[in-house]
Amino acid sequence: MRVLLRVLSPVLGLALAAAGAVLLVLVARHWAGQELPVRVDWSWVDRPVLLLGACLAVGGLLLLLVASRAGVRQVALDDPADGVRVATTPASLARVVGHRVRAEDGVVDASVTASRRKVRVRATSRLHDEASLRPRLLEVARAAVEELPMPVRPKVSVVVMSPKDRR
Repeated sequence: MRVLLRVLSPVLGLALAAAGAVLLVLVARHWAGQELPVRVDWSWVDRPVLLLGACLAVGGLLLLLVASRAGVRQVALDDPADGVRVATTPASLARVVGHRVRAEDGVVDASVTASRRKVRVRATSRLHDEASLRPRLLEVARAAVEELPMPVRPKVSVVVMSPKDRR
């Protein structure tokens, strides 16, 4: 979603800036009494004007919809009191679980991604294979999530990559 906004916003901004510059040049030439390079004989009720207006309205609504969905995602935590709302970001949740998983014996590296519904752990080990390390890391990751005051617990999944499993 963010990529769409990061690409679409500059493109639309440049298109509007270019249209504004062309309009500015045409108005300036008209005021100066020079002949315009383009002859425009459209009125507000002509078909091209109505189609352009409809396309701009639909495009604006589409952009409004995309922008409204692009907000910062948050993971809700239990409210400590009435009228107090507490939330954290998925990156913070991933950081908490990642610190716990990386602290385990035999884990060389781990990458963690999190959302409201799921926490995914990808750990790398040189000493242990997946069958021996995965249950322990799954327990550690679940315990880290359980310690947080969350009304809805995300599903935790763990994948261990090791040289022993590649043989």
